[in-house]
Amino acid sequence: MTKKLSLALSFLFALILAVPAFGQTYLSNTTLAAAVTTTAGTTIRVASATGITANTTLLFVDNEAMFVNAVSGTTLSVTRGYSGGRSVTHASGAFVWFGPPPAFQFATPAGYPSGSCTRSSLLYLPFINTDTGAISDCIGGVWVTGGSATGSAGQFTVQYHPNPGAVLYTGINTNGTTLAATTMYCTEIDLQQSKLATGLAFLLGTTGGTDKHISVLYDATGNLLANSATAGTTAGTASTYETLNFTSKYFMVGPAKYYGCLQTNGTTATVRMLITSVLDGYTTKGVTGQTFGTIPATITVPTTFTTAVGPYEQIY
Repeated sequence: MTKKLSLALSFLFALILAVPAFGQTYLSNTTLAAAVTTTAGTTIRVASATGITANTTLLFVDNEAMFVNAVSGTTLSVTRGYSGGRSVTHASGAFVWFGPPPAFQFATPAGYPSGSCTRSSLLYLPFINTDTGAISDCIGGVWVTGGSATGSAGQFTVQYHPNPGAVLYTGINTNGTTLAATTMYCTEIDLQQSKLATGLAFLLGTTGGTDKHISVLYDATGNLLANSATAGTTAGTASTYETLNFTSKYFMVGPAKYYGCLQTNGTTATVRMLITSVLDGYTTKGVTGQTFGTIPATITVPTTFTTAVGPYEQIY
């Protein structure tokens, strides 16, 4: 038995014993702080090494797996092409997944999972096949598989949900809707291709400032996936998209349905909403009984359109 296989099996055994204690964990991520210009070099630099430890962490970047042998600040000594994989060069800023070796899938009969799934019963997400780079996630109770985090350029472009088109921002929903501090406002997101999401942005009305906002992302069945800082961010400039970064980037696998929601602590800033006869084919909902800064782990998702409660959103 090789050292690598023995190490991976030891991790797997320990994690199987610990499943009830750990529950489902979303893999951590960082970026490369410098380009990796050779396939033979064994030292790399990352933007943040928080959570990365020697002899327990595997990195996955640009379809290459690397095992971490030593950590000094943000400089890592690594074994390239882990588990028989290939070594490739990498650009500065390349996206890096990391976690224990058993969190990654080195080979599966079909290459990716399919059928029904339950997020809470899975030890790690997303499911990353290190052979192909395909990324799968349990979204709305079913497995959805998209490209890699370094795949199509569309994953790194802004996406509008829904797209306001050529209509001037000041022509949508008049001045915008005044919000209620005890309501979270949600709009259906029909994601057509995978998207590495930094956060959600919401189209403000004619009044910004004063209030604080939080962005929240749910899957199709109302399971919490990501959110911005629970302290909130002060609403931005009127008639612009207010950007609210998630606490950690989230890889939205597509095509799939999601819900983007906005939580607020005040009633001053206005937000432009979908209204009857204007893009009312989306499902929207005002989730009531909210306490600002407390993010529900699950919500009952909308099944119909309700006017003036679904914000115009942007995934960036």
